[in-house]
Amino acid sequence: MLILCIVLQRCLSLHQLEINIEESRSEIEEATRDYSSVNSRLPYPETKLWEQRELCDCITFTLRQVSIKGFNGKDGEMEFPRHLITKGAKLERLEIWCNHDWSSEGGKATLGLLSLPRSSIDVSILLKPPPNLLVVLEDGSQP
Repeated sequence: MLILCIVLQRCLSLHQLEINIEESRSEIEEATRDYSSVNSRLPYPETKLWEQRELCDCITFTLRQVSIKGFNGKDGEMEFPRHLITKGAKLERLEIWCNHDWSSEGGKATLGLLSLPRSSIDVSILLKPPPNLLVVLEDGSQP
């Protein structure tokens, strides 16, 4: 997340952002393994990164569409969408595509994003369930 924060601070005119967590999760873990000492030098836990950092100009003034794919709803992933919703004044659309190993706890946490106060009155938040999630009716049948 620290890398994303640094990149966003330098993208002053960013309008659209797509993050694919599922494809890049292992690559990010491998690339940041050697930089774990950098994260330990932060004066706060990495989970508080978005709360503690100065607002990125692109999030405040230009970012309009964000798509996050491969989302699990775990603590390390929740802070960025929460920050977008509460600070993205120009945000129009936030799509969150949930990963196939999405847990019920992650699902509840992700649904909690819908009740956050929104910085933009125009934002629509779309939560896309994982492809393998089947809806089962009360009688046990499927629609």
